[in-house]
Amino acid sequence: MLLSCYGNVPAERSARLTGMILGTQVSPGWVDKAVARVSAKLEDAGFDAAMMAALAAEDVLAADETPVNVLDKAPLPGPAPDGAGEADPEEKDGRAEAAGSPHVLIVGTPDERLRLLLALASRRKGSVAAGIPAGFTGYLMTDGYAGYQHLLSRIAGIGQCAQHVIRRARQVMKLGPGRVQEWAADIIKVLGDAWRAVEGARARGSTGLDPQVLGDLRERYDTAVSFGIVHNRLRDWDGGGNHPGYALATWLRDYKEQVFLFTRHFGVSFTNNVSEVRHEVARGEWAARKEGRLMMAAG
Repeated sequence: MLLSCYGNVPAERSARLTGMILGTQVSPGWVDKAVARVSAKLEDAGFDAAMMAALAAEDVLAADETPVNVLDKAPLPGPAPDGAGEADPEEKDGRAEAAGSPHVLIVGTPDERLRLLLALASRRKGSVAAGIPAGFTGYLMTDGYAGYQHLLSRIAGIGQCAQHVIRRARQVMKLGPGRVQEWAADIIKVLGDAWRAVEGARARGSTGLDPQVLGDLRERYDTAVSFGIVHNRLRDWDGGGNHPGYALATWLRDYKEQVFLFTRHFGVSFTNNVSEVRHEVARGEWAARKEGRLMMAAG
């Protein structure tokens, strides 16, 4: 149970480790059934509600979602369809993932004190919203998926994962021509400098950045974004649609305040890595749970 639910170890590997440690060979199916039995007992004891209440009381949460394969192909109950799935800026080839496919939603605290995995019938914003505790009013860290944006009507704000921004910027830097996409490197430098400034302020016991330091960072960011927009607006792209450089630059313009949230509220982390558990774990544990059912939790 500790390996699978707290250590985020896939069922097959948990079974092998159990055999190595205890000298008793068990199957991945046995591990899954053990997790299901404990999960059912926890639900009967009110653990699910207690976990959701604990998460709702936090000032900052992190969330991420991942598609899964399921054994039971019967459709699951869930919120009514709300149109096409929201755009994900990191989708390969610019194609949005199938909105109606089963997903796992991971929600937790930045320090990993609390974490839960929820089975979702789809990635539509209605399903995603249902997985965020209804009483939560703090800041939510995400990875760029637009399906969380409508939650701004009931939460304090959204912080974008800087690691995802850096990953996209590196992809754009490879496109050229020449050094025209070096503006993306400038974005990476700004984010790195911002992170170091925040860490330095924390070390000094400060609760915020010096206004001039923050102002300089934001000005450098704006300059780089403007360059990216101007030099990629009409640039041809073989993949169809807007050039990735233009798409990234306009996204950075539109979500600037969310990208910089970690510089204004030190409780918001630089990255959202804490909620990105290994995908094979999520896929192995999903099975055929009902919509919104708590899959795993640790605290």
